[in-house]
Amino acid sequence: MKIKLNSRIGLLFLMIISLSLVSSYYNFSIKNDTESILKANYNTLEYARNMLLSLDENNSNKEKAIAQFEANLTKQMGNITEVGEDKATYTLQNNFASLKKNWNDETLKSQIRHDIFEILKLNTVAIKKKSDIVKHTAETANFWIAILGAFSFLIAFNLLLTLPNSSSNSKKAYRKD
Repeated sequence: MKIKLNSRIGLLFLMIISLSLVSSYYNFSIKNDTESILKANYNTLEYARNMLLSLDENNSNKEKAIAQFEANLTKQMGNITEVGEDKATYTLQNNFASLKKNWNDETLKSQIRHDIFEILKLNTVAIKKKSDIVKHTAETANFWIAILGAFSFLIAFNLLLTLPNSSSNSKKAYRKD
């Protein structure tokens, strides 16, 4: 009788540990996926925004605008994380090198804006894909946590119903002796 009771309590304990481990694993996965989105893609969006603002500076602040653009372009060059982003960034770098020679070339500024928007598009698509992965991970986590929780509940409920009977049966057995 005692072995049966200990095995049930052990199974319940095992289920609680399993539930904790599964919850921790998925929580960690979601955290890492979210950080990945924020770290790489958000930085690119920020650099692109700053480059667009620098591009729109008037001619009186030309040197400042060029310095700001170059600083953000350098940061972007070190933050290439998506497929195709390297090509778009190098094209942007080449076009900007040409623009520095002729800051008033509106056609070149327009091309640079197009290059920046291409980088933004690549990162926006990546954010969407990564967000879908995080959403799927969260749904999977909810499913497994619900399954393990329901199973743990059934074991605990069964233990609750049989424990009083087991202890009363064991008391009766002791009284007969």
